[in-house]
Amino acid sequence: MKLRLPLTAIRTKMLALFVSLVTLFVLLSGFVWYRLTTSRLEREIASRLLSVAELGRTNFSVDLVDELVRSAREISPAEYGQRYTYRSALNKIENLQASSQAKAIHIFDRHLRILASTDTTLVPGYVYPLLRSYRPELEAVFAGRGQASVRFEDEEGKVYQSAFAPLFGRDPAAADAAAPSSTGDIATEASVIAALGVDLNVAYLDILGEFKRTTVTITLLGIAVAILAGLVFARTLTRPLTDLVASAQRMERGDLGAPVEVRSGDEIGYLGAAMEDMRQGILRRDKHLRTMLAGVAHEIRNPLGGIEVFATLLRDELTEDDERRQHLKKIILEVHHLKTIVNEFLVYARPRQPVPEPFSLNAVVEDLRFLLAGELAEKELDLLMDMGGEELHVYADGDQIKRALLNLTRNAIQASRRGGTVELRARRGGERVRIVVKDHGAGIAPGDLALIFDPFFTTKGSGAGLGLSIVKSIVEENEGEIAVESAPGETTAFSIALPAARGAADRFRSAGAPPGAPLAGHSAAS
Repeated sequence: MKLRLPLTAIRTKMLALFVSLVTLFVLLSGFVWYRLTTSRLEREIASRLLSVAELGRTNFSVDLVDELVRSAREISPAEYGQRYTYRSALNKIENLQASSQAKAIHIFDRHLRILASTDTTLVPGYVYPLLRSYRPELEAVFAGRGQASVRFEDEEGKVYQSAFAPLFGRDPAAADAAAPSSTGDIATEASVIAALGVDLNVAYLDILGEFKRTTVTITLLGIAVAILAGLVFARTLTRPLTDLVASAQRMERGDLGAPVEVRSGDEIGYLGAAMEDMRQGILRRDKHLRTMLAGVAHEIRNPLGGIEVFATLLRDELTEDDERRQHLKKIILEVHHLKTIVNEFLVYARPRQPVPEPFSLNAVVEDLRFLLAGELAEKELDLLMDMGGEELHVYADGDQIKRALLNLTRNAIQASRRGGTVELRARRGGERVRIVVKDHGAGIAPGDLALIFDPFFTTKGSGAGLGLSIVKSIVEENEGEIAVESAPGETTAFSIALPAARGAADRFRSAGAPPGAPLAGHSAAS
């Protein structure tokens, strides 16, 4: 596709680009200026923090550090909190906190166990997990070097920075593999067995406020120009870009039926034409892949059927006590499993267009109980079905919906713990019928929730990973929606919303059919 580019459009965009680049240059200059100043101040803060930590270190003798580490290791936290050495150490760091305006000061051993802390929420004798995030700094500290961390913010948005200084002792149990002292005022046999950490409240960073305001003022003119340029830029680009985004989102959802239409005579038009070519290419490739997949699945299914038949014949010819009979049973089970996977490939490769008609959801659910009775009994599970005490009728392809619910319920059974409950509930709300299938199993990891409906994605040890993808396609093809919620380690619930059949129950009952039976013209059996 060839498009002629109007010269005026190119000029407009070049002007907008120039203005935007100038504005960006001003903003970047202000940002770099601000960051350089902030970095220099951070270095000064780190130096001060190290000084405070080193000052605090001088208050702790080798004997005091030995006693703190030994007590925390050998006695209970409750007893440790009553020791004189603990109260003495706490008094020292409280005085240091008051003189340095630190947020908190901690003393901890090589196992990150709190020996004393001005933070009342930390219990002496217990590990402080947050210290694990300072692993690089603590490696340097326990090697005998003081170290400062980068800045961080607490829950209230206040800025803090920490520094650590080594504390030396002679406790052999705590000093295993510890770095020996390199300082002149500590005996040569002393090693780093603990550390002192200082969390300094950097409130005086407020001096950057004025500087920041100045930077903002300098860049305001650039921002104003950017806004004016953006008005022109948006008028020419917003609408076609919006169309492109909508087309890309449809393609991302797998909807390749609608063409990419961008009414633009410039570079955006070229991009739209390229996206349309890409859409058509994907359609062609998808068609070829599905055809190939269906052919391969068909070729595999035929010999599988023969293997199953001959394995069954061989099994039946053997006596019950012949151990080869068990081997043949295993072969038959594996063949059945392979046939299930092949059938999923065929359904995925050759999706059938739905034939919607009113049907009784209650009858379909009762069929599920019968079909899954063996699997439920094997895991000693109860299937709790709650239809709200009424006949629910759905306008969709009954066979497809039954397949989808069978897949979801079977997944729930496989995910459930032995002796638990699988829930299947349905309610009508307005023009929709909402169905929820819930299990009480291991749940789904948050990172997997966005992937579970993708073809070939699976967290199981077996299977093709097409089940949920097929379920999603079935639901959406029947004008429904599907969603999933999961609490890892507790529950997973799949929710399906389908069109309700208006007046279907009245028309059905007027024909003399008993409640719970499939609607006329539809069989609930698959």
